[in-house]
Amino acid sequence: MAAGTNLRDIRWIVFDAVGTILFADPPVHMAYHRIGVKHGSKITPEEAHRRFRTALHQRLRDSLATSEAAEREFWKGVVGEVLPDVTDREACFTALFDHFARPSSWGCYMDVEDTIEELRRRGVSIGVASNFDARLHSICDGHSALAGISVRVISSEIGWKKPSREFFQAMMTRCGVSPEQILMIGDDRENDVEAARAAGLRAIHLDRSGRGEDDAISTLDELLC
Repeated sequence: MAAGTNLRDIRWIVFDAVGTILFADPPVHMAYHRIGVKHGSKITPEEAHRRFRTALHQRLRDSLATSEAAEREFWKGVVGEVLPDVTDREACFTALFDHFARPSSWGCYMDVEDTIEELRRRGVSIGVASNFDARLHSICDGHSALAGISVRVISSEIGWKKPSREFFQAMMTRCGVSPEQILMIGDDRENDVEAARAAGLRAIHLDRSGRGEDDAISTLDELLC
């Protein structure tokens, strides 16, 4: 486990969603490509991947304030930039938006279920905190490992995205304990780890690539060591 973390002091562990406990299946750029082709796009999977990364990076610089309507417009803009050549942009966007609402479009990492079960056995409460929208509820409900997690802090519902302090204040309110009793686990060092620590929470970086950062873990199993 990352140095300095003692689970005996932790009452809540809150996981980020995408990249931490969930992954897109098929990968996002492949879903864009496949659905784009059905709507007349000639964009290749490789080009879709590049365009998606560029569009997401640019748009994530926007305001941290959000809502359900704002999230929908955010993704509509991303789809338009990734697949500018479709014959019906609205229909293509709706197909993609609905695709990513389905539990079957997401996989749950293999270490998630056993880790959550063991943490609960040890008396730790579990939550999810994500920059997402209400679709995350249907996704979690469709995966047995996540369906029992009732505390879901979702940016579109609280009005703020990570790394805003308001996001983590909402998390603390939902958990109902002092910040030092909450451990945030996420794959984004800036949004999940540094921002959580700035708000007074404990946090661990999950780096599934295994690049070997000194203060990171590469699997959730390491939380149980």
